[in-house]
Amino acid sequence: MDIVLDASIAIKWFSARNEDFVENALAIQEKQISGEIRIIVPDLFFLEVLNAFITKSKFDIEDISTIRDVLFKLGLEIKYPDDFLLSDSSKIAYSGGLTIYDSLYIAVAKSCNATLYTEDKKILSCRKKYPFITDIRDFA
Repeated sequence: MDIVLDASIAIKWFSARNEDFVENALAIQEKQISGEIRIIVPDLFFLEVLNAFITKSKFDIEDISTIRDVLFKLGLEIKYPDDFLLSDSSKIAYSGGLTIYDSLYIAVAKSCNATLYTEDKKILSCRKKYPFITDIRDFA
């Protein structure tokens, strides 16, 4: 099973255990490690995850380095923007009132025929048009 994971879910892998849906996020990570699923992410995923910890946490630079190392060791498949993805992302952003960043996750999932897991309310509001968008709470 291929899934696209937005950064908000991966952030939970390193966050306090009292956050909502940490168990679901950790289950995704475990299934990636065991090979049961393949996680696909746009290249900006890494920047978003690290930025969250640099700007909004009390993590020090060693912690940030550890997070970076863990992310790369997970073997996530990275999708780099090409003409098709940027074109599709732009259309999705324009029609859905989303940022180009959020739209890129949708475009990647669409192009890979994958399920996009998120807890982002704006992305979730697009489920009617893009039924492959799934709330993290529904990951089993």
